[in-house]
Amino acid sequence: MTHPSDDGRLMSWLAAVLRESDPPPPEVLELARQSFALRTLDAELAALVEDSHLHDGGPRAVSVRAAGSGLDRRQLTFHFHDDQTGKDLVIALEVEVRDRNRRITGHLAPPGPALVEIRQPAVPSARRVDVDRLGRFAVDGVLPGPASLTCRRAGTPSVTTEWTIV
Repeated sequence: MTHPSDDGRLMSWLAAVLRESDPPPPEVLELARQSFALRTLDAELAALVEDSHLHDGGPRAVSVRAAGSGLDRRQLTFHFHDDQTGKDLVIALEVEVRDRNRRITGHLAPPGPALVEIRQPAVPSARRVDVDRLGRFAVDGVLPGPASLTCRRAGTPSVTTEWTIV
């Protein structure tokens, strides 16, 4: 009878032999990295239900003589309804322009601890932030451009927002 530690050593030895004798081509490694981004395909989709920069389906009118542009802060609201449990999740965001980057301040309803991941095509890996027990979180240094958030809570399916330009 073999011990689990023997199996671990054997697997490590086999992995080392295969790495040395037949390493994967670089393009296979890159495709593997890119496919890792698809891991959120099983997440439920939260729809954008409110965008403060849109009014009646078009851009919001802004006063030309106002001190600020009125576009330095943007309110976004995403909604997801779970048909199985009958529960809703609302992800409310404020996107604030800070120099060349953005600060995203968010709130989940119902509140509670969670993990939020922010993905952007220009950033190689998702940024993760903890959500406090009141449902609040903030992320600085978000690049302008497309972004999507995934909310992960214990005991519920992951919920991902639509891609939105921030």
